[in-house]
Amino acid sequence: MKRHPTNENTKEITRFNPSKEIGLTATQVASRIDDGLVNYTSKKYSKSYVSIFFENICTFFNLLGLIVALALIYAKAEIFDFVFVLVYLANLTIGIVQEIRAKISIDKLSLMSENDTIVIRDGNLLNLKSKDIVLDDIIKLGLGSQVPTDCVILDGFIEVNESLLTGESVPVKKSVGDTLLAGSFITTGTCIVKAQCVGKDNYIEKLSEKAKKYKKPYSELMSSLKTIIKIISFIIVPIGILYFSNSAFIQGTTVRVAIKMTSTVIIGMIPSGMFLLTSLALAVGIIKLSKHNTLVQDLYSLETLARVDTICFDKTGTITDGRMKLKEIVPLCDESLYDYNKIFSSMLGSLKDNNQTAIALYNRFGHDVHYKATSILPFNSIRKLSAVTFEEMGTFSFGAPEYVLSKETYNKLETQINQYSQMGFRVLILAHSNGEIKEDTPPNDFIPICLIIIVDNIREDAIETIKWFKENDVAIKVISGDNPITVSEVSKRVGIENADKYISLEGLSDNEVFNVANEYTVFGRVTPEQKAILIKAIKSAGHTTAMTGDGVNDILALKEADCAISVASGSEAARNVAHLVLMDNNFSSMPKVVHEGRRVINNVKRSSALYLMKTFFTMLLATITFFLPYMAHYPFSLSQMNILELFIIGLPSFFLSFQPNNERVQGSFISTVIYRSLPGAILMVVSVMIIEIFSLILGTFPLEVYTTMQIIALTYAGLINLSVICKPFNSYRTVLFLSSTFLVTLIFGYVLICGFPMMNLVPLWPLKDFWHHILIIVSVILFALVIEGTVQNATLKITSKIETKKNKVAK
Repeated sequence: MKRHPTNENTKEITRFNPSKEIGLTATQVASRIDDGLVNYTSKKYSKSYVSIFFENICTFFNLLGLIVALALIYAKAEIFDFVFVLVYLANLTIGIVQEIRAKISIDKLSLMSENDTIVIRDGNLLNLKSKDIVLDDIIKLGLGSQVPTDCVILDGFIEVNESLLTGESVPVKKSVGDTLLAGSFITTGTCIVKAQCVGKDNYIEKLSEKAKKYKKPYSELMSSLKTIIKIISFIIVPIGILYFSNSAFIQGTTVRVAIKMTSTVIIGMIPSGMFLLTSLALAVGIIKLSKHNTLVQDLYSLETLARVDTICFDKTGTITDGRMKLKEIVPLCDESLYDYNKIFSSMLGSLKDNNQTAIALYNRFGHDVHYKATSILPFNSIRKLSAVTFEEMGTFSFGAPEYVLSKETYNKLETQINQYSQMGFRVLILAHSNGEIKEDTPPNDFIPICLIIIVDNIREDAIETIKWFKENDVAIKVISGDNPITVSEVSKRVGIENADKYISLEGLSDNEVFNVANEYTVFGRVTPEQKAILIKAIKSAGHTTAMTGDGVNDILALKEADCAISVASGSEAARNVAHLVLMDNNFSSMPKVVHEGRRVINNVKRSSALYLMKTFFTMLLATITFFLPYMAHYPFSLSQMNILELFIIGLPSFFLSFQPNNERVQGSFISTVIYRSLPGAILMVVSVMIIEIFSLILGTFPLEVYTTMQIIALTYAGLINLSVICKPFNSYRTVLFLSSTFLVTLIFGYVLICGFPMMNLVPLWPLKDFWHHILIIVSVILFALVIEGTVQNATLKITSKIETKKNKVAK
């Protein structure tokens, strides 16, 4: 036993040297636990619950709403004036709940896998979580395992991918005595290791703080909402101050009346319902996707996925299910010279690979070792071959023919190899050399022995999945490490368009890969680095990309893609960088995910226009009433706006957000909502002002009469804009619009006869000029209908010019 100083202080701890067969004893493990030498850290890097509540409550609009609510309490406002508080509370609750969910996910997130790790203790193999490993534990690792803690290799030869730690995806060779860093992945071979550090002493913990900080991906939707907030923030405070000062000090109203009028202006300009609608629609979309076995890692991934127009698939796991079967062995020399069964069996037994190709060969040849191996070179995705040097027999290698054989030898067999590849088969070769593996480099004089014809099993649902993407304007590109001819043929069989446009990326420079990315559909012999270059090139052409992947070799491409998609059975590293994880390991659920994303974003864009309509209306009317001397005050109270807010904006926008919608997401959020909302706001202002003019001309009735007429007119103007937003009408939107029309007409029918004292709306029926007032209201509504098209076209031209200029600047 050795004494070893800890990283925290000078206190020495006892180091055990257990044998790799027995491991630590129960007594030693208990001692480690007592000393706190366990692979667990309680350090968290996410927000605290206090900061989550503080940041959500103390936003500009929330504080503004709180001030308005307190002011209204002071002004002894009616209960209906406080309806806006419910919207604020709902918005606040969703925001806090979402952040708490994100916090929980972040606290669970670790570059370390929580999958079970095989630990040897008291001579027994135990499956433990990484957090239960103690210092000096003996651990068994194999292909695909994530290293749970910093270790030293006691036995075995492996290759590891340290991309999570270094960003470099090229496998690193490790042998006895070498150190493995926690968070790296075994890409080849198996080994026995001893835990050298645990918990916060691991190198990975130095990287964890940055890795665990939650960073929301770019969202055009949320970016637009923030822009709207900034603009309104600059406008709302000065307008509020000026309006209150004008009412209280210049117009001479009481402070309570000034507070009520100013509150109506301020609350009217805040599109709080739009934020609530957006959060609610996204949250409901995520819940719906969870029922389709899809885990959405963050709220904003739905929008990114909805905008995807190009999706990059790996052949294995997407088009094929990853299972392989040996179809036949094609001899290339005298069969009596080599015993295929013993060669393959000995190679498999020595290499101990467990990928799908190896499994297919295991099923045919077994893995009994007949010949003694003196040197091995396991398979990896870079060299695309494996090799074994046997005592007094030379070296045997199998893998991709163009990687195993010299160029001249390969050229002689190329025609024969291509014949099988064009039938959709995967072609490998077994070759022999009298030379040996030296410094992890195989000989270069292999002689071909036989071709190994492997059949990929095509997924049953692949054809339907590909068909859906084709019908919904999503281009498909297939990226694979296999022969491009084979991949092309398999792609044709499942109906991928332009699958005959294929290319091998073997030997191409980074610039060459970048240049061909948008010219071909199928890419073969692709390295992990080239995958990322392909994604970058496709994005540079203006496409929004999604990348599917499940392995360590997909990490760079997944990070580069706009939307990264992995599966539950994939590597922990792939799941960590993925925006969406398919829990049933089935890419056929992808159409449902894209469909849901499109539905949510398109509907939010459509519905949000109703809220901005009210914001623009309030701004315009507040400005007009401020500068017109004969209009002594803002004509409406908060309670009087409730009919518009509930039956024209709130309920219709809620139901619009849940309608089916599978259209591609196009156009920017801001230009779309302005185009759809500004005409309605102008119509509402015009309707109010026309009746204001009539009140000045006639002036024979109390102010409440004309205010009631204005509420009716502006509500129906809002209804006209609702009809524009519902276009083109279908059965769903027709029922929605007619229902809103019926409810509004029913309510105002009651108001006309009985009034609504709680909203300060008076009946018009007792007035001797009842039909005269009705005629004025109807005329105003008809006038609004007539000018609606003109205003809509003018707004479209303005927003189109702005969008064009914005796109030029972006380019």
